[in-house]
Amino acid sequence: VVNNAPQGRGISGWTQFDGLRNRYWLAENANNTRYSTMKDVVYQYYRNSLDQYFEDEEKARAEMLNVLNELNTFNASNPNTMLLQFFMQSKSDELVHIFKSANSQQRARALEILQKIDVTNANKYLEQLKG
Repeated sequence: VVNNAPQGRGISGWTQFDGLRNRYWLAENANNTRYSTMKDVVYQYYRNSLDQYFEDEEKARAEMLNVLNELNTFNASNPNTMLLQFFMQSKSDELVHIFKSANSQQRARALEILQKIDVTNANKYLEQLKG
């Protein structure tokens, strides 16, 4: 199998031997029952938090902290999975926006968890949420 994907952009091939960050592993993670918690977390993220955000920001943020706690637990049991990486990559700006206007206690807790589960964006979280 030839990998024609440009280096450093997107994800590569469909075989497990194309590295650890490729379509094969994303599909494997998505279908692996060991990672079924992520499906629940994504549902909670959208249904119990974002869908409620415009009606009651405080309640939505509290739910979002519950989601982050679930992600933290998931990450402790399943470090560095592609599902979590993709989720965090796509939601980092949204999470910063949600917690930027949170009270100091919520912001500090969110910062602590986000830096732990999304090391790639740790500096962004620190700059945007500290203080």
